[in-house]
Amino acid sequence: AIRARVTTVNFAQLAQQNSGDPGSAAQGGLLGAFPRGAMVPQFEQALLQLQPGQISGLVETPFGFHVIYR
Repeated sequence: AIRARVTTVNFAQLAQQNSGDPGSAAQGGLLGAFPRGAMVPQFEQALLQLQPGQISGLVETPFGFHVIYR
């Protein structure tokens, strides 16, 4: 349901309100720069399919479900 509401304008607000990751939630979902291989393969593969400014569909990893805004 959250993915259907996410836009580039409200991504940070929805991440703050809904993320289960306290570190990134406090930063509006921002993870910062990280090297290849730092994230689990499912997350990294989904991220690399996005162009800057795009938002992913729902991505499942061993850590849960994610919506990625690149």
